[in-house]
Amino acid sequence: MKLGLVTYNLARGWSIEKIIEMCSKTGFEAVELRTTHAHGVEPTMKLEERRKVREAFERSPVRLLSLGTTCEYHSLNKAEVDRNIETTKAFIRLAYDVGALGVKVRPNRLMEDYGIPREKTIKQIAEALRQCGDYAEQYGVEVWLEVHGYGTSDPRCIRDIMELSNHPYVGVCWNSNETDLINGSIRESFNML
Repeated sequence: MKLGLVTYNLARGWSIEKIIEMCSKTGFEAVELRTTHAHGVEPTMKLEERRKVREAFERSPVRLLSLGTTCEYHSLNKAEVDRNIETTKAFIRLAYDVGALGVKVRPNRLMEDYGIPREKTIKQIAEALRQCGDYAEQYGVEVWLEVHGYGTSDPRCIRDIMELSNHPYVGVCWNSNETDLINGSIRESFNML
């Protein structure tokens, strides 16, 4: 088994150097750098800073696997969805520059409590993912949809989004939630995704 670290909680206050040092010492082979954390790997970085991050990981036994974002595409406001798509594209360029394999995004929620049918939100998220996937393909970077959010943490919802997005550069990042269990097992959810 291989272990990886997401900086979401454990390493949120660590620098790149400390992340590499601690992962190397403890046997973690890969890391996802979550946005807004102390490591400072953000789309606002200059090209030279990006090069330094890439080289630091290339010199180490730790793989910079992905960049974790807060990009989401469920909003009722089209301008907000468009901003999130553009932010995803900025993270895709950043991932390419720093040597990360993928960029994690999230669906975050269904909008049924706002009167929007489940199918409409799923279609909107899938269309946004397809746009991001087209852009990511140009860079050889993957976009990973986290199994996350109100209603969208249900593997059946993620399956429906993925079937509609239908893009070779869009995949799933499983978050392992209570909703994954069917009759006390994850087997059905795992096979579905």
